[in-house]
Amino acid sequence: MSKSFAAPGRPVPLAFRVRVVMAERGIRSVAALQRLLDGIGVKISVPQLIRIVDGQSSHVSTMVLGGLIAVLHCSIADLIAIHEPVAA
Repeated sequence: MSKSFAAPGRPVPLAFRVRVVMAERGIRSVAALQRLLDGIGVKISVPQLIRIVDGQSSHVSTMVLGGLIAVLHCSIADLIAIHEPVAA
């Protein structure tokens, strides 16, 4: 039986772990991450990237997600975590 993370009819709550993965890779700033992305042809502004890194963005393009996976040498599972609901 599979484990359920959300009530029926509700989206599964996700959290971006980009800042954690950045720290694990020794990338200390979003500007440095943006330069790495730019180096592989992924164009994104620092303010947009900050919103993603800080978990304030509700939408992330597949191009940016693929770029993050490439420059951080990680998997999508490293970048996105499922938040389990807090027991009431």
